[in-house]
Amino acid sequence: MSAGVNVWVVGTPAAGKSTLARRLASALELRHVELDDAFWAAGWVPADNAEFLNAVAARTDEPGWVVDGQYGAAVQAYAARAHVVVWVDTPLRVGLPRLVRRTVARARRREPLWSAGNVETWWHAIGPDSIIWYAISVHRGQRRANEELFRRLAPLGVRLIRVRHPDADALVRALRTADALEKEPTHE
Repeated sequence: MSAGVNVWVVGTPAAGKSTLARRLASALELRHVELDDAFWAAGWVPADNAEFLNAVAARTDEPGWVVDGQYGAAVQAYAARAHVVVWVDTPLRVGLPRLVRRTVARARRREPLWSAGNVETWWHAIGPDSIIWYAISVHRGQRRANEELFRRLAPLGVRLIRVRHPDADALVRALRTADALEKEPTHE
């Protein structure tokens, strides 16, 4: 696999973006870039927009990555650097139970997340800023945003793949044989 391949994985919360991106990065021997790591500072403080976009630019400046994340500003600014964009379009009825299980497990284990070491708590599961309520509220909007992203990227020659239930092995096989992976990334 070419070290210069760039893959961006988008989707709603708990769609399976990070899991798929880790598997793709490992199988394709590419760097994994998790946007949550660039976005969240210690204490669950979000990075300001300019700081976040600079961090994403730095992490995607050199070719050979698999990015996962659905942050609108980053997707708008940098997704065109990808050779391939994979939209994990998992139905809410599949993603929501997955998110509840993941959030409860992380709260129970007090698992540190990303380089900031943030820990999900029970409040993250049930409070007013709950990731679960957030996922429900943004699901339709993010699906519309991804439809628009695909319309925007289609004429740029970016390979666009939309999957409901991602099969990492099948995607790896398809990406290894794709002509799109041998060309230079498209920049806006």
